[in-house]
Amino acid sequence: MAGRKSDTWAMIAPLIPIYGITLIDVFGYMIMIPLLPYLAQKYGASGVEVGALLATMAVASTVAAPVWGALSDRVGRKPVVLISQFVSLGGYVALALAPTLGMLFVARGIAGIGGGNLGVTQSYIADVTPERYRDRAYAAFGVVFGLGIVLGPVTGGFLVHFGYGVSFLAAACLEAFNIVLTLRFLPQVKRESGQRFNLAQAMRDVLKRPAVRSLVLRHALFIFAVTYFFTIFALFVQRMLHGGPQLSSWLIAGCGAVGGITLVAAVGPLAKRYGDAKVAQAGIALSILAYAGLGFAQQLWSFCAVLVVWSAGASCVEPTLSALLSKRAPAHERGAALGFNDAMSNVALMAAPALGGFIIDRNIGLIGIVPGVALLAAFALGALDRNR
Repeated sequence: MAGRKSDTWAMIAPLIPIYGITLIDVFGYMIMIPLLPYLAQKYGASGVEVGALLATMAVASTVAAPVWGALSDRVGRKPVVLISQFVSLGGYVALALAPTLGMLFVARGIAGIGGGNLGVTQSYIADVTPERYRDRAYAAFGVVFGLGIVLGPVTGGFLVHFGYGVSFLAAACLEAFNIVLTLRFLPQVKRESGQRFNLAQAMRDVLKRPAVRSLVLRHALFIFAVTYFFTIFALFVQRMLHGGPQLSSWLIAGCGAVGGITLVAAVGPLAKRYGDAKVAQAGIALSILAYAGLGFAQQLWSFCAVLVVWSAGASCVEPTLSALLSKRAPAHERGAALGFNDAMSNVALMAAPALGGFIIDRNIGLIGIVPGVALLAAFALGALDRNR
């Protein structure tokens, strides 16, 4: 037993800074979710403009992600992580100080450039974790991801009483702490010598692998559905349930709690027994059921029931698809592959918010159709994947 605990700690210790980076990135994105309807009221923004505000960060991340990923394959993960963290820090400070809606868009763009490092952090996990422990490492990554989903909205909902800028200053302080953590504890991963940085070639290498392409597309469809849901979440709570930012915050926190419990208690053991591919498919199926139920969730209890199913399903998808991608991508292309995956996810992030805002402005009863169809396509791709 002691040896097993020692092995687990040896696996987790080098990943603590990476988990911290992930936590801050998700925290910074999610802290705005419960504030969106009220930011919209403050600046006179429509539902579509609220969605576009979320999409701005995704546009910037899409441009940055493949560059960060491929560059990290050549110069190492740590320098790229640090540069992106400093950019994110600047973005959070700009968000706190933004006096107009236009400046808010600019600040979100800066934060998005820094936030495009998710592919690099996922590559680092694969770099330093033996394959036999990789499922466990990505499951822990998923737990941290879920923790960010919990802490971000709860913090935003609490700090909104002191002004919108205070929430973003809190994110900036955490990012500054994260930079110190990275400088002090994140070891450098040696790069292969004699290789020149070539982003175009790196992307071609990724795209020529059908097994990788399929996973990237499925992940993008999943992210599209999740982002769409989070875009309309606070608006749905406000318009259908007549709730405020505190209710939105606690409901999202509940989602994170259910997802975290599912990750710890179910995803790891199920993935070990049945494989990542089957667990991912099961999670997608549960998510489809949840989106179908949105049209009938007209009271708080029914919406909570939908959220439980959705949270359990979503928690099964992210870590398993990431683990599969890390295994299918060759080591020398892993940063490019996961960076490209991050970029494609951000393309989904661009499309989802404005579409979600458009639909909820017109017919709140139809909000579950679009993400449900997207995940049906993802499920079909998984069923056709011969590498599963």
